Amino acid sequence: MSVPTRTELETELIRLWSEKLNVTSVGADDDFFALGGDSLLAADLLMDLYEQFGVELDAAVLFLRPTIAELVDEVLAA
Repeated sequence: MSVPTRTELETELIRLWSEKLNVTSVGADDDFFALGGDSLLAADLLMDLYEQFGVELDAAVLFLRPTIAELVDEVLAA
């Protein structure tokens, strides 16, 4: 599975977050939990990342790095 570019990944994460959190505006520096995310949505999002990109991240990652900009770094490093 090919790893997307940073811009493609940010775009996809913005789409996923908007869908999961039912919000229309998401920026790269917005906090997942401040936008209404919780542990169940975080687990669901991490499963989507695995299914779409083949990247398996520990659940703690989203709690420690809760913005799209930070999460992109984790995905690209995985």
